[in-house]
Amino acid sequence: MKITALPYGKLNDGREVTCYTLEQGQIKVEILNYGGIVRALYLPDKHGKVADVVLGQVDLPGYIENKGYLGCAVGRNSNRISGASFNLFDQKVNLEANDGANNLHSGPLGLSNRLFAAEVHTFNNLPALLLSHTIEDGSDGFPGNLIVTIAYALTEDNALMIDYRAVSDKNTVINLTNHSYFNLAGHDSGNIYGHTLELDAPFYTPGSGECVPTGEILKVKDTPFDFFTAPKPIGRDIHSALTQVSQYGGYDHNFVLKGVGYRKVATLTEPESGRVMKVHTDLPGVQIYTGNHFDGEIPHKDGVKYPKHAGICLETQFFPNTPNTPWFPSVFFAAGEDYTFTTTYQFSW
Repeated sequence: MKITALPYGKLNDGREVTCYTLEQGQIKVEILNYGGIVRALYLPDKHGKVADVVLGQVDLPGYIENKGYLGCAVGRNSNRISGASFNLFDQKVNLEANDGANNLHSGPLGLSNRLFAAEVHTFNNLPALLLSHTIEDGSDGFPGNLIVTIAYALTEDNALMIDYRAVSDKNTVINLTNHSYFNLAGHDSGNIYGHTLELDAPFYTPGSGECVPTGEILKVKDTPFDFFTAPKPIGRDIHSALTQVSQYGGYDHNFVLKGVGYRKVATLTEPESGRVMKVHTDLPGVQIYTGNHFDGEIPHKDGVKYPKHAGICLETQFFPNTPNTPWFPSVFFAAGEDYTFTTTYQFSW
């Protein structure tokens, strides 16, 4: 694998952003040290035709605003926390409310808006891009200086590995993920209705009108959320009249993954191109989001105007609103306790 670097512009304060390109075999991925953003991911199809299979913004200003969090690293807490507050060991923590009354993806000072230090290094015997950053104590209301390191590497079995490590000097919440939108037919190919999804998740957590889990854990069987019994085209039930789907205009739900430890949890297939993506993780949940906010009006990467449902996110994570839902797997980490999780996106064609 080889890693190269090129300038990608400057932030408003003059700091320079770099785009790192990782190449291994027939796969090439571009990653920004701003927001840890996966800017592009090039794969061949079954005929050898190469396409970029992740959605993206036009340029750096687009990524600075980045409605929809396209491609970025998210933390220190991904997804929503209701009421922008929670109790941490009997002490109330008040957060920045940036999604109505709730906190979404940590707030305006989260990792998606940070410039990381970058280093090309060896990780698990692989050449890797290591991005590191310290989130300050009190940032967006969260306690603790949090040291975050994210390693990106391409493996010999055609996988993009993302390894997350973090530690805080105070008791805090940690829940990191990546927010890439995949369209295996190519980012400029329209909607993802023809993609088939298999998900090793027999349960899901239904949400309120504000997209916050109600606290219930329900079976997916005999519902539009059943990607567990058998693989299913994403478009089959995406327009369901069931309130849980219609209130969001598609899927925007956390699924409860079967098993523990590092294991395969999902398979996404695009039949026309023959491209397949298998997701492995050691996290307990995955948020499936189908790009419900796209409207076909705003130009994105390569001038493409993404229609509704132009891509799918598979955000491996702890469950949303876990700090306020004590029966969900805990995201509370004590001072000095290591947060260490890995997700890989493995491709074939």
